[in-house]
Amino acid sequence: MEIPASLLMSSGSFAYVAVKASLHASETAVFGLNNDEMGALSKRFGDCQKSVINGISLKVPPMQVVNALGLLGYRVVGTTGETEVVWTLQRDL
Repeated sequence: MEIPASLLMSSGSFAYVAVKASLHASETAVFGLNNDEMGALSKRFGDCQKSVINGISLKVPPMQVVNALGLLGYRVVGTTGETEVVWTLQRDL
């Protein structure tokens, strides 16, 4: 069965972020946010620390961050890891 080219090629543009933490942790690192998204997370969870290279650190469990990013239009498109997990999230531009 051949897959039509229209299904293989996306006509949209996407933004991606990565969320990294242990499911048992109370701190989460987020990478790839723009300034507006950082402001929204900072407003929701308090001060974002820029102690992470190329990202920010939030003093909240990772599932709260993933759910908050879902409210900003992101959806999980991939995960990897066991002890420490990285969630890749995507949203339409």
